[in-house]
Amino acid sequence: MALRDQAVFGPGSRGSLDEAGAEGREAAALAAAGVALEDDEEDDGRRGLLRWDGFSAWLHCVCVVGFDLELGQAVEVIYPQHCKLTDKEKTNICYLSFPDSNSGCLGDTQFCFRFRQSSGRRVSLHCLLDEFDKDLPVYLKKDPAYFYGYVYFRQVRDKTLKRGYFQKSLVLISKLPYIHFFHTVLKQIAPEYFEKNEPYLEAACNDVDRWPAPVPGKTLHLPIMGLVMK
Repeated sequence: MALRDQAVFGPGSRGSLDEAGAEGREAAALAAAGVALEDDEEDDGRRGLLRWDGFSAWLHCVCVVGFDLELGQAVEVIYPQHCKLTDKEKTNICYLSFPDSNSGCLGDTQFCFRFRQSSGRRVSLHCLLDEFDKDLPVYLKKDPAYFYGYVYFRQVRDKTLKRGYFQKSLVLISKLPYIHFFHTVLKQIAPEYFEKNEPYLEAACNDVDRWPAPVPGKTLHLPIMGLVMK
C-alpha cells in the first residue's frame, strides 16, 4: 500500500523550479559541504552523504516524553543517540509535549509547538540547504532561531499507575515548519511505536536517513516503514 501526501516544496514567489534545476541546486549544496560526487554513482540525491546526514536534513532528533505522577515529565529517549539537546531544550520539550487542555479524554492527540534553540549549535548539512528557503512560500520558510516540535500524545487507562493513565508523547524535533507533512509521518509511525517500542523507532529513523534532501520544486518519494510518501 502506498501513502500519497504532498511533499513538493514550492513553488516560490519567483516561480516554480523544474526538477533538473532542483537537482542542480542540491548538487551545489552538497559540493559546498565538501561532499565528493562520483560520476559513476547512481544519482539518488544521497551520493557521498555520511551516516545520519540524510536524517538531519529533515529532523534534529526524535524524543519520547513520559509523564509520571511522582517523577513528573521526562525525556525518556532521544534518537539518534548522538543527537544533543541542552537541559533547557529538554525542559521546553517536556512541558510543551503535554496537551494544553487535557480533559481526561482517552485516545491519541496530535499538535505542534515551537521553541527557541540554544545558541552555538554546529552547522550541519541541512543548514547548507538554507539557500532553498528563498524559493519557498512564506509559511514554509524556517526560522533559524527555533525548533519545531510535532507531537503524537497517547493517553489510555492503566490502573497499575498512580496517575491512573498511561501518558506518553512521541515528538519529532525539526527546523522545518512542515506541519501537515510531519503530522502525516507521525500518524504512520506513532501507533506502531507504542506497540513495538524502541526497535521500531530505530528502524523508522533509519528509513528517514535514506531520504533525499527536501528540495523546492522536486517531487520526492519518501519510504517510511513499508509505505511511500510522495
